[in-house]
Amino acid sequence: MPGLWARVLRWMRGRRQLLVRPPENMPLLLLSYPGGGEAAAREIEAAYARTLPGMSPRVRAPYEELWPALPAIIVVVLEPQNPCGCLGHHHPPGSESRLARRLAAELGHAVAEIDLAYEQIRGWRPEPLSILAAEGDGAVLGEARFHAALLSVLLHEMEHLAFPERSEQQVRASSREFYVRAMQELAAQSGGSYGMASPRPR
Repeated sequence: MPGLWARVLRWMRGRRQLLVRPPENMPLLLLSYPGGGEAAAREIEAAYARTLPGMSPRVRAPYEELWPALPAIIVVVLEPQNPCGCLGHHHPPGSESRLARRLAAELGHAVAEIDLAYEQIRGWRPEPLSILAAEGDGAVLGEARFHAALLSVLLHEMEHLAFPERSEQQVRASSREFYVRAMQELAAQSGGSYGMASPRPR
């Protein structure tokens, strides 16, 4: 009964919270993560509070419209895996966790909520051929890929929260485009490259 055993372990370890304060006019994130998930929470903190604000306007611009349309704080429930296999979900109003509802009541302001499956995101390969063609330091590119993937899924779910009338196809196209541009920029910053290139002449 591996599923039951995993749930018992999570219950025994409890959950912890980490407040992420981005440097720009972006929503705060309250990360709720299980015991053993602190490293992943710190990666999300770094990606959201440092990697994303440090990107060029070309990469960030498509998501600037989100910030005024979102509450000032978003609860992000982290789990290693989602039973359904999804990388993340946005929680429509009324379906939030007890933590989000309690926080909204105490603050007197709306609180939005999403969930992310960080180990599934770590293994996600939206552009497998481009990953194979990437050049540069493997460790640096690995961190860049994880940050780009985390941000792509996070921003995808944020866009659903901000603009619920947009179709999944439209939102997915935006997040895929973000991932490609983010990887190109992060790889270039480390002296590498990302994407399928034409063969070099012999």
